Amino acid sequence: MAAAEVPESNDISMEYSEHAEEFYSDNVSIQKKTNKKRVEWNHHEERWSTYLSGIKPEIRKPEKRMRSFRKAVMLVVVLEKLNSKRGCEMQSFFEDSDLLNHILVEEDITYNEMESEDTPKSQFQYNKTTVHVIRDYKQKSLAVQELQGNACLVALFLEGQNIEQEAKINLDTYLTAKPDIRKLPVTLGVAGRQLYLCCTTEEGRTEPVLSLKEKGNNDLLPFMFYKQLVNNKYNSFESAAFPGYYISTSQLEREPVQLKPENNEIFLRDFILNPHF
Repeated sequence: MAAAEVPESNDISMEYSEHAEEFYSDNVSIQKKTNKKRVEWNHHEERWSTYLSGIKPEIRKPEKRMRSFRKAVMLVVVLEKLNSKRGCEMQSFFEDSDLLNHILVEEDITYNEMESEDTPKSQFQYNKTTVHVIRDYKQKSLAVQELQGNACLVALFLEGQNIEQEAKINLDTYLTAKPDIRKLPVTLGVAGRQLYLCCTTEEGRTEPVLSLKEKGNNDLLPFMFYKQLVNNKYNSFESAAFPGYYISTSQLEREPVQLKPENNEIFLRDFILNPHF
């Protein structure tokens, strides 16, 4: 069977109608002449002429209207009309660069060069703080006194109401990368004041000196001591900055607490720690 001839796009109305009678005109006929075949279509009746001998096909009109088919036909007609317009070139109203020019705006960025100094990481990491009352093994207490305008710790016997003069010591413990169970890193500060025992050197003196200073965060080594247990009863405090030197008290009363070498047998370097609550 030969294909039907598609009518010119200009002959078909572009207006859509819900009624088939308005879409397909009764007067419109589609004809195709072949060698021995002629086909004529009308809207309400279909007539075939000159078909293969002995074969009469039956065409039935669908009960329900096929709207999707109508829309497809309309789309084909529109496309045919567009294709028939010669010389009409598709042009873009704007390009990507036009859009990006409004989004990406070039601006001058100003910056200042700053030199950074790398601060070496301390080998001591803070752990916790406990408060203690510290006395030497002869039961002399530690108290803060002013000597020549500077605060210092002295060792003396306190009784009765004078016991209130006894200093409370903040014991800050620290951790290290390679801990030693026999030596615990600590700092010793006066509770209620930003003063810590510090080991330094002074011009004209061969031995390091012990004093009270404010503790900084940059260099903890002068403030650091290794707390060691002695005879399972006492504690000693060795300077981390000056190994072999210990916090010591004099045999005499009201003498400043000092830093003495381990071989010094006159000063006392063993202390009793009592937690203060």
